[in-house]
Parts: sequence; C-alpha cells; structure tokens
Amino acid sequence: MAAPVLILCATRLEMAAFLARHPAESMGDTPGNPDVMVSPDRSWHLVISGPGVFNAVWALTACLERFRPQFILHTGIAGVFVGTGLDIGDAAVAVKDTYVHAGVDLSRPGTHAACSRLSPLPFDLIAGQGLTRQGIYTLDLKLAHACKDQLTRSLNCRVGQGPFITVSAVTGSPEKANALSHAYRAVMESMEGAAAAHVAGLYQVPMAEIRAASNRVGDRDKTRWDIRTAAGTVADICETIIRKRPGS
Repeated sequence: MAAPVLILCATRLEMAAFLARHPAESMGDTPGNPDVMVSPDRSWHLVISGPGVFNAVWALTACLERFRPQFILHTGIAGVFVGTGLDIGDAAVAVKDTYVHAGVDLSRPGTHAACSRLSPLPFDLIAGQGLTRQGIYTLDLKLAHACKDQLTRSLNCRVGQGPFITVSAVTGSPEKANALSHAYRAVMESMEGAAAAHVAGLYQVPMAEIRAASNRVGDRDKTRWDIRTAAGTVADICETIIRKRPGS
C-alpha cells in the first residue's frame, strides 16, 4: 500500500466542506498532540495545525516524527493579490514561499521596511540552502507543475501558479498589499506556508502548497470575503490531489 498523503491545514473551518464530503476518523486531539484525522482507507491523513508559523511547525513536526507520507499537501484559504488574474474562489499552486520577516532590516527609521525585501541573513536557516537566508523556500517544482496540470483539468475555477508569501502580521491595507506585490511578485499571502516548507525541507519530504482565495490581500472588509466558496475550492483541491496523486 502506498504511503498516505498528509494534508496540512490551519483550521477546521477551511476543511469543513472537504470533511462534510469525506468523514474521517479522529486520532485524538489531546494536550501536546495535534488534531489529526485519517481516512477510512488510510490513504490520507489530515492535521489541523492551528493558525500561524509556530503552530504549523509544531503540528507538522509531530506528524513527521510518527510517519513519512508520500508527500505533504499544504492547503487552506488565503488572500490573493490584485493583478494576478485570480479572484475569490480561485486556486493557486506555489512554486516557492517566502517568509517576509526573515532577513536583516537595514532601513532607516520612518521608512516602510515591511513593504520592501530585507537583506539576507549571514547564515542559512537550513544548512546548504542559501535562499533560506532570505526566508525563501523553493518547493518541489515537479510536484507543483503536476498538481497545476491536474487541477487545471479538474477544477471549475481558474488555477494560477507562482510565488507565495508568508506573514505573521496580516496585511491590512491596499497600499501595503500593493507594495508587497511589487516586492515579491506574489500570488497569495498566508500565515503558515514558509513554516511548513521549512519543516518539509528539514525532513526531506516533498510538499505542494495549494490554496484557495477567500479575499483580496489588504481588504479587511469581511463583507467582501467569501470563505464558504474558498472552502469549497479547498475541498475540490484535496479531492483531486488525493484521487490523482500527481507526480506518483
């Protein structure tokens, strides 16, 4: 039997549509252990990490210490940048993810350093991977392209591909969103992606990061968000990837 796919998502809300279609058995959500579910046929495991980089690192590390999956499918909802050709409800596949807070801040007081790229750190965050000095994590491109091709054929929405960024401070204005878009040429913004990529890199497990847009980056008016539609796209993403096993 093939190794399972490990689905990593921040919250149950984001996976609600998928779990409604595919009920799973809980493996326990106890103190010191992440919230993990498994499919009846054991073809996939789902871990709900909690939001943010610290929760993502903890939950994924705990899982990878228990078993080695075929690959990690890191998914969930995200903000989409204006100008990418994508809109709310659409999907995107990451080719790399950058943690924008990693680096050396050489800006002068009063400048908007958070909207520009930081200078590289003087050390690798993963030994031998120089791009991590800038918080950049290149994902498995063969897996990413295979996922993109499969999703393009299967989903009833647009499917983009490109760089993602990870933040700990959610972007709260269109002006800052435009600056980040210019600095990183990013497609989507999340709070966990680069952290998960860091752990996957340490354990040398392939990872695909595929998200659905619930809102536009920088728009804090939640009446314009559509989490329900985005969660439906997340369900479609998971179904397609589990069924087709791209790259296998």
